[in-house]
Order: sequence, then structure tokens, then C-alpha cells
Amino acid sequence: MEIPMRFLLWTLFTAGVLANAYINTLAGWTGAAHVTASVCSGVLVLGSAVGLWLSRATARDAV
Repeated sequence: MEIPMRFLLWTLFTAGVLANAYINTLAGWTGAAHVTASVCSGVLVLGSAVGLWLSRATARDAV
């Protein structure tokens, strides 16, 4: 179960980074729309990064 979850988290992380780059460079949104989209993509990136960090293999697990 760990492999599909890590794949999903990496996919979400990549999608969040790409969405954030799009929002900040190409979307052309201003005001509340830009802030809302940026916050949502930031939460996606931070949430998936925390999930990846918590599911990492430690040196104890590798032995």
C-alpha cells in the first residue's frame, strides 16, 4: 500500500508546483481569485510534502 500512496503524493506535489507556477505567471488573475488559487495550490504542495516526509524510509526501516 505504501508504493501507490507515495506515487499519489508525488503526483499531487508535482501538480501543486505546476499549478502554482501557472497561477503566478500565466493565469493573469488578480485580487481575490489570485490569492485563493495561490493558497489552494500552496496547501496542496505543503500537504503532499508533509505526507511524503512522514512516509519516508528511515535508516532503521532499511536494515
